[in-house]
Amino acid sequence: MTEVSINGVPHKPVRDSSADGISPERLRTIVQDSHLNFLIGAGTPSAFFGLLGNVEDALTQVFESTASDDVKAVVRASIQAYFFDSVLTPNVKVVDRHADAEAVLTSYARFLRTINRILLKRHSSILAKQANIFTTNVDMVFEVAFEQMGIDFSDGFSGKIRPRFDLNDFNTIRLRMASRFEQRSEVPVFNLVKIHGSAGWLQEWRSPERTEILFDHGLSIVAEVQTALDAARGDLIAVNHAHEVDGAALIAKAPTGAVPAAVAAFAESYNKLGIVNPDKQKFATTVLNETYYELIRAFANELEKENSVLFVHGFSFRDEHLRDVVVRAARSNPTLQVIVFCYSRGGLGEYQKLIPETDVKNSNILFVVPPEPEDGGTEIKASLDVVTRAHFAPVIADKFPSPDQRIELDIRLPSEEGTDVRG
Repeated sequence: MTEVSINGVPHKPVRDSSADGISPERLRTIVQDSHLNFLIGAGTPSAFFGLLGNVEDALTQVFESTASDDVKAVVRASIQAYFFDSVLTPNVKVVDRHADAEAVLTSYARFLRTINRILLKRHSSILAKQANIFTTNVDMVFEVAFEQMGIDFSDGFSGKIRPRFDLNDFNTIRLRMASRFEQRSEVPVFNLVKIHGSAGWLQEWRSPERTEILFDHGLSIVAEVQTALDAARGDLIAVNHAHEVDGAALIAKAPTGAVPAAVAAFAESYNKLGIVNPDKQKFATTVLNETYYELIRAFANELEKENSVLFVHGFSFRDEHLRDVVVRAARSNPTLQVIVFCYSRGGLGEYQKLIPETDVKNSNILFVVPPEPEDGGTEIKASLDVVTRAHFAPVIADKFPSPDQRIELDIRLPSEEGTDVRG
């Protein structure tokens, strides 16, 4: 195994790609000396948004089917309606901070508060106090949680009246100056990179050759699609559960004849959403669309940096284009650490099938599984709360807390008793 150098200090990559865990001391060393990156997938907020089932494979089945174009259009719209109901519609509650969304927002807020404090307290004079959060999720939970916590973040949008997406908004260092002595301190900043777009993205066509992405504060496109969907439901095939998302079965149920006008209107409205659809054709969509292509390239660039770490949670690696980016970076960059938090002990085998050990020449991908239950107890699931509490919180656990001169943001979290918990 090749030994590499981290800021002049000899360092060996994680060796065992199937190890059960990682010690707080090991994790503390990594976060102190590495460029921090996170890859968050649909499994992270699934308790709120629900399971997507076989949406990707079902849409691919429809695309490859020999059925008529009209039948395929109705089936595709039916699957998209299920996806919209499961993933897009709940964002209205997230943005409104409805009581139903409190649990997922609090979970994300605890995670962000913990990583913010890690950035705040690490002593590296070489690395900026930055963390990159890459996510394939199109929901608005991160944006609302960041705003709720008062943590600085860049989401690629610049401007106040009509915020416009601009890649130059990322990787900005921010300083805060004291009012009396003009002392400057670097403020931790998160880059939130939404690889597959967002419910809050609005595509605006300036010309046939030019499209801009604007930030849709009020989720107006989601509301427009909701209205069109409500009008089309009677002409769509009902998909009520994740196990019902089956392309072939839905094609068999599809009516013959021309596509109903309401279904066509829903499809037209749905296509205005600034998201990459969850199907096997999304790689082509990503490459053809300049914005998505640039976001994936930004993801690859961060993994190619010397001494980087990628923490993965809720991401299955079934997205081939992103799996290839991660595996290629792990093979070519021996200083990269990839640490995957498996949701369950049984899930480890699925990860190892998708990323076999023979594909990782530098042994720098570690799968962390939850501990075995004690005395026949309930199996532990590695939710975001569990990962935050068990792995990241101990990194900043101070036995003898003492004041320092670095900025500490006034961060509040609602606790179960309704009082504030400060970071």
